[in-house]
Amino acid sequence: MTDGSLSHPGLYVVGSALRQHRSDQGMSLRELARTTGIGPSTLSSWEQGERRIPEVPLGWILGVLKVAPAESRLLIRLHTESDRMSHVESLDSEVTSLQRAYDRYTLRTYEWAPRIIPESLQTFDYAHAVLGPRSATPDDVDQEVLTRQARQLDRDPQHRHILLLGASALTLENIPSNVLRTQLDEITDPGPRRRIDTRVVPAEARAASTIEPFVIYETAEKAFTVVVKHEHATVYLSDPAMVKRYWSTFSALQREAAAYLPVGSC
Repeated sequence: MTDGSLSHPGLYVVGSALRQHRSDQGMSLRELARTTGIGPSTLSSWEQGERRIPEVPLGWILGVLKVAPAESRLLIRLHTESDRMSHVESLDSEVTSLQRAYDRYTLRTYEWAPRIIPESLQTFDYAHAVLGPRSATPDDVDQEVLTRQARQLDRDPQHRHILLLGASALTLENIPSNVLRTQLDEITDPGPRRRIDTRVVPAEARAASTIEPFVIYETAEKAFTVVVKHEHATVYLSDPAMVKRYWSTFSALQREAAAYLPVGSC
């Protein structure tokens, strides 16, 4: 972690989204400026997350860029929350989580998963083994997995995911050994399509037994957000002191895993 613009990571995420959608439309910054009547330097500062976008122009630009309504609502909500150092989001199935925007528009993900493979990385068979007993039908599980995997497909190809797995995630009783093997191959595939660096933290590591799962997102501008999920809510933390504590914890876990080979080479 480096010292950078840590105040409002959400602004960088919103700016990255605007830049990505403008690029997808094949529109230059000057073309967008001519269409909206907003100066190129102002648009650039918004895309870089250097200045907060007024709410009305943000909605207008999202319309000009033909951003889908669901994502527009998500980015507007993220923009609204971006001036806070922390935010608690209720787990409401009717509302798309803000984490979707962080998944798609940040540069790196640092994740600690002590007990189970992270949801967005689970294969169909692994998810069926985990979710099957709690789901009404296999189709429900398939739909849930497709939704999770869509988060991975949305990511920039350059996005890096550094994943630390607790050893207990490799020994779940209800996961058949062949399913687990396929799952591990999937998240440790060294091919060019993968951007996941997976390592295992041994069970005897002192930190591994006491630390709950968390994710740290890093933007291209070195702004960081910590995401912690609880039973009924997701907490977003951008306060530099809190980010520093979680980053220190992640680094300690990473050191514990340093002597272990990546899972795929075991």
